[in-house]
Amino acid sequence: MTELKKEITIMIGILLLSYVLVFLLASKDITDYTIADTEYWRETGNRLMLKTAYDYNNKEDIKAFPNVLGNWKGFDFKYSNRTYEKLNAEVMLSKAFSNPNGDVIWMDIINSRTGESFHKQKICVEGAGWTINNETIAEFKIASNSNSNPYTKLYTNRLDVSKKDRSQVMLYWFMFKKFGSNDAVTMIRISAEVRNNDTAKTFEYTKAFVEEQLFNAMYEKSATNSVTNAEHIVQQYGIKGMLAIISILLIPIGLIIVGVRKKE
Repeated sequence: MTELKKEITIMIGILLLSYVLVFLLASKDITDYTIADTEYWRETGNRLMLKTAYDYNNKEDIKAFPNVLGNWKGFDFKYSNRTYEKLNAEVMLSKAFSNPNGDVIWMDIINSRTGESFHKQKICVEGAGWTINNETIAEFKIASNSNSNPYTKLYTNRLDVSKKDRSQVMLYWFMFKKFGSNDAVTMIRISAEVRNNDTAKTFEYTKAFVEEQLFNAMYEKSATNSVTNAEHIVQQYGIKGMLAIISILLIPIGLIIVGVRKKE
């Protein structure tokens, strides 16, 4: 039994030390970050951590979303009242953007705290009479590769759909907070009409729109803040902060040492 207590003491010390190190080495403003992912109810390997340029839980803030993105000019539009009632979303913004080439991209921002607002897009699309011809995960490069910034790609769901003589490329992803008490979820949905049966070209200009215009408008730089909690504490409190960090580290280290000595 004594041997078991020693092992438990060492294990507790190691766990505490791990938690302390994670906290000290984490970015100071990590709680300000939002997760962008291909699912809204869980994190996946497609997640991207970033900072948003707007509060997507706030109607007034979302209204400030720009109508001009590079050479794309946009305008607001609305669906039928029945659509809004069915979605039961707290915040919803819909815009259409067009460029000088005549390309048009439709964008919806839907924010809600209820899961029913985010029915599987496949179900919604098929329910509206569309046929899904292709379903994949699309990859967008939104930052340069570097050791200091592991978050360089945005992943979205992609649906290629058709109905009678019409075809569309649809992209959508979700945003939610990893930390904090706010459990609202935001879905971003992009749709583009396929012209001349050229799906590849449609995806190409949609991809350029997301990478070169939309991402910069929606989010701040996705690179993690270089200031860690430990650095912030030292910068803020000087010697006192450094002593506090040492004290915090000594507690789990002390437990580990006590457990090891007892075993000896």
